[in-house]
Amino acid sequence: MRKLFTTSVIEGFYGRQWSWEQRYALPELLAKWQYSSYIYAPKGDTSLRHKWSHAFSSEQFANFEKLGRACHAADIAWGLGLSPVGLQAKYGVSERKKLKNKINEIQLVKPDILWVLFDDLPAGNKRLAENQVAVVNDIQQQLPDVQLAMCPSYYSFDPILEELFGACPANYFQDLNAGLGLDIDILWTGNRVISDTYSGDDCQRAAILLGRKPLIWDNYPVNDGRKTSRFLHLAPFSGRSPDMADWCRGHAINPMNQFHLSTLVLPTLTDVYTSKSNYDPAHAFERAIAVLPDELARLIARDARLFQQQGLDGIGPAEKISLVDEYRNITHPVAIEVCDWLTEGYQFDPACLTD
Repeated sequence: MRKLFTTSVIEGFYGRQWSWEQRYALPELLAKWQYSSYIYAPKGDTSLRHKWSHAFSSEQFANFEKLGRACHAADIAWGLGLSPVGLQAKYGVSERKKLKNKINEIQLVKPDILWVLFDDLPAGNKRLAENQVAVVNDIQQQLPDVQLAMCPSYYSFDPILEELFGACPANYFQDLNAGLGLDIDILWTGNRVISDTYSGDDCQRAAILLGRKPLIWDNYPVNDGRKTSRFLHLAPFSGRSPDMADWCRGHAINPMNQFHLSTLVLPTLTDVYTSKSNYDPAHAFERAIAVLPDELARLIARDARLFQQQGLDGIGPAEKISLVDEYRNITHPVAIEVCDWLTEGYQFDPACLTD
């Protein structure tokens, strides 16, 4: 049976995190913009990453349950991203027990989706694919009704991944494809970790390598890297064809650290797919900022290119002061985030290596 193409938001960035109140508010917006799902996987949540084997706190359980209710109330699916750090290198009896305990916990909060994420972890060992396949298949046995996806250690054609995490083992992708059922999706960021465009040839090349259509993890408009944190990515989506709905399993986008500013960009992705050949980035941007107060919309329209192309290091001290004064005169969350960014409120997290 052919799977339906999905559009998702993956909260998967490093650095300053969104608040839980912001997360609870997002599903209603995603439903309005015709997204399929929301995946919670911030790199800053150690309970799903470096401390994944530790038990969730009662507060964390409550947060997940409330998030799940918010998503289901909005009629969208929700999921978690688990990065089982260390299991890519060693997966023996004790590691299996720890993973089983964690999956039992995850089962209690009833996600619709679980992404098993091996991105940005030490790799290159000869048993890499074997261990990752075993982890994912064990999880599937425990969660047979949950839609699974996995992010491989090498999730792009970008050579930077081998430079940072070690050479890709021989037959890595053949072994993943042989070991994982076709009902398990494989995440892919494209030709680069941060890809500007996705062509039919790009997606076909990925599908051949992965043995299935790629589930695209699109690192736009995310701005969590050493370089990208100096910019606000406010331009609407471009370089993404509506034909990606035929080329790919789904399209998930990683937003900015700035929650409210991200909401000006997120609706433009689904606009690509709903408008198809009629999609116009300029009109999409106009519609996105039309929800803002008139003066704030005027400022964002004026400054979007400045923030995206010149960034913090290209704006002089006097101009920054002037900009902050203008935005501070407007009481609105978007204006607050702009001011916070202009005054260095979003510091780069050095854990992000792939910028």
